[in-house]
Amino acid sequence: MFFTESLKKAIVIASAVLVSNAAFAQDFPSRPIDASVWASAGGGTDTTNRYLAEAMQKHLGGKINVSNRTGGGGGIAMNHVWNQPHDGHTWLGASEAMQIVKGMGFHKTGTADWRWYMVAGAPGVISVRPDSKFKTVDDLIEAARADPKSVRIGHCAIGCVWHMRAIALGQAADVDLNYIPFDGTNPAHMAGLTGEVDAVVSGIAEQAEFLKAGKLRPLGMIEMEPYDFDGLGVIPAAGIKYPKIQDIPAVQWLGMAIPADTPADVIALIDAAFVKSMDDPKIQALAKERQFNLYGQYGEEAEASLLAMEKAMSWKLFDLGVATISPDTLGIERP
Repeated sequence: MFFTESLKKAIVIASAVLVSNAAFAQDFPSRPIDASVWASAGGGTDTTNRYLAEAMQKHLGGKINVSNRTGGGGGIAMNHVWNQPHDGHTWLGASEAMQIVKGMGFHKTGTADWRWYMVAGAPGVISVRPDSKFKTVDDLIEAARADPKSVRIGHCAIGCVWHMRAIALGQAADVDLNYIPFDGTNPAHMAGLTGEVDAVVSGIAEQAEFLKAGKLRPLGMIEMEPYDFDGLGVIPAAGIKYPKIQDIPAVQWLGMAIPADTPADVIALIDAAFVKSMDDPKIQALAKERQFNLYGQYGEEAEASLLAMEKAMSWKLFDLGVATISPDTLGIERP
């Protein structure tokens, strides 16, 4: 076969790149890995990344340092990671909040620009004060149907996953609930305890201590599956009667991400370490301590579910007037 001189040079260069990449992967990690968590220390995202780092460094053979880079709705941490060499040594400590950053204008990248590693997350639950007149989810829904906007539902800030789960319940039941945002789940819980709101929606992990102490009473999971809560029994799933809660596929997830254009050989090493880490006692302990469901999703599987979440959440925020840029101008199709 005849090759021109330019083609020969191209083949030599390509071969050199492949050899170089292979050698790089063999030496990976060549320095400590930095995991930049978008959320503050002590929270679910931070704790999950610290547990994950401890587990994964056993399999990667290098140190993983976890730091917190808060602010900008996650944009500061994302910007830091994105601006470093895409060589696998800088990770993003991530959560479901990353699926709205592009639509909200917090960062130029979106779900498709990253490779995601979903460790775990808590299912959503709606709860009331022990003395509430609402004994079931149906009681709450019927009250809202009889008197639209009369039932006040507390949740974290507008656009957060628990706001989305509350909206999902209202839409699925075709009733007008009165959504009351707070600056975080803790203030929302306090509002539920004092009666400022009629019910509160958050993760089962975040409500666990209140539920165990009898300060909140669960009405139901805003999910398709019930939840067996140790000491309380099975909490029914609202999705059984109101299956359209799936129309807004917003779920809590905690984990990490790397730029999608990280060298393939390095990605393969990180993938393998992640898979092994999901069986690590540290990760298993995390799930038990935090009432988490373990996911263990990564790569194409994770991207498919998170792209669906990005579409649903971005468009819902735009329709609510929270996001001012139409998602279709950002390449995010309406679901």
